[in-house]
Amino acid sequence: MAAHAVESGHAPASCPSPAPDTPRHPVRERGGVSGYGLVLGGGGARGLAHVGVWQVLEERGVLPDVVAGTSMGGLVGAFIAAGYSGEELERLSRSVSWRRLLDLRPGPGLIRTSSLTAWLAHHLPPTFEELKRPLAITATDMLSGRAVYLTRGDLHTALRATTAYPGALEPVPVDDMLLSDGGILNQVPVDAALFLGARRVLAVDVTAPDPLELHERRVLLWKREASLGPLRALRRSVEIMQAQLTDARISLYRPDVLLRPHLGDIDLMNFNRAAQATQAGRDAALAELPRIRALLG
Repeated sequence: MAAHAVESGHAPASCPSPAPDTPRHPVRERGGVSGYGLVLGGGGARGLAHVGVWQVLEERGVLPDVVAGTSMGGLVGAFIAAGYSGEELERLSRSVSWRRLLDLRPGPGLIRTSSLTAWLAHHLPPTFEELKRPLAITATDMLSGRAVYLTRGDLHTALRATTAYPGALEPVPVDDMLLSDGGILNQVPVDAALFLGARRVLAVDVTAPDPLELHERRVLLWKREASLGPLRALRRSVEIMQAQLTDARISLYRPDVLLRPHLGDIDLMNFNRAAQATQAGRDAALAELPRIRALLG
């Protein structure tokens, strides 16, 4: 079964009922979600903070009804929706070679795509319908320039699409679209959780910080060296645009609780710092736990 994509504009959060082409789901057919939606943002290695957030939510029994995610957040979200525990996710994140699966350096990406496909097939069910929780994955149609939701059909294709970082991995064909990383347009997809029927939302934003908030050591380094090199400059330009766009979208679709783990200078490719990222996620969730329980528990 092919992945089924719906353009995000087809089902705005204010719609009282689904648009005609909205995927049917048992949660929506029961009249909405009584609990909350967990939204996990993109950010490469920074997205491993989601593992720590999930551990705290699971330990304290504050469990979501639906999950939505972009890029790395979509990948972690798929494991959560499949029923993985926080402990299982941490073990998995420490055992896998993330650089082999999600190498964001420029290149054809053929070997990396093959590795990711095989890994997904080993660990996750093939379709959205086999997940234990409703899941929305976001991607970007490179032909129309629109954001889309992936909510049914081929789960592995959806995950390959949302993690297809431009310039590193080829866009993924789905129907009449070519889908790439969801973070291009929708880094923290609160609207996708609303699309699934969530009435309250806990969102986790791991977007790289604004340049003015960078670690002091890196700022001083940049002052000494005018040139970042073309590849680093390109990656940094994407980070800056994503940070600005994320702030704008969060002001439009405000989550009930927003977590921003303190990840310091961990960047997209620092997968060797998985333990640090996971702990940052735990710390962020624990710091806001009273508020999370009050609003969502």
